[in-house]
Amino acid sequence: MIQIQGKDSLPNGILRIKSQLTSLKPAERRVADYILNNINEVIHLSITKMAENVGVSEATIVKFCQHIGYSGYQELKIILAQAGEKEHREHIYGEIEANDDINIIIKKIFQIYSKSLNNTKELLQNTDIKTGIEMILKARRLYFFGFGASGIVAKDADLKFKRINYISEALIDNHKQKTIGALLTKEDVVIAISDSGRTKELIESLKIVKNTMAKIIAITSNLGSPITKLADITLLTSSQETPFRGSALASRMAQLAVIDVLFLGVATTEYDKTLEALTKTRLVMQESKL
Repeated sequence: MIQIQGKDSLPNGILRIKSQLTSLKPAERRVADYILNNINEVIHLSITKMAENVGVSEATIVKFCQHIGYSGYQELKIILAQAGEKEHREHIYGEIEANDDINIIIKKIFQIYSKSLNNTKELLQNTDIKTGIEMILKARRLYFFGFGASGIVAKDADLKFKRINYISEALIDNHKQKTIGALLTKEDVVIAISDSGRTKELIESLKIVKNTMAKIIAITSNLGSPITKLADITLLTSSQETPFRGSALASRMAQLAVIDVLFLGVATTEYDKTLEALTKTRLVMQESKL
């Protein structure tokens, strides 16, 4: 068994709420929306006043707090206060706008990346990472599923694990996912990458994989999404929403970071074997350079 130092802790309340929005019941969703739109006010409200403002019962607020992993409203307020103070200390450049010059764009891009990576670090749980690494270590074959920008991450992951002598493949075509997915066994592991966790074609492929008893690791920013219902474990990422969402600026960076954590967790566990494989592949690649 591998050992990972550090104690699991719940991420700040803002991230926790955002990651579970789609899994909330309508009344709980109203509580979540109110909190996200009035964070500075909520930390000073009693549960009675909070219930009155939202238009729900006090019991609904307690259930909401427990749903997202807290003991009750008081604990949530403490966590929100800490998260709000952290947000206040960070200088946020904001969204990319039409009149931004190149210097501002550079600052904003790195701010978006930095925030996404730091938020993802808070969302990741050591126990889930450890379980994912152990699944990979025991795997006969690895498959990385993804489409679009997530497909690029899948191809990067495939190359990394190939270089340390793992039998792996990136499947970014739905037909190949379904065909190969139907032939998997309980000794195989699929790492499914999707920011939304709701891509129809990916969900269809994973349902086929699930029937084979192969293990599924989901990497997504949406804890309540369909992909998490099919996965054995879910590794949460955070992505900064921007008007340029189609280019997947932040989500891709967060996904790559999670892949790197898994890769290095495996590599350091099998250190000598990994070093030997990396040395061999590095030497071969050097021969092709001028």
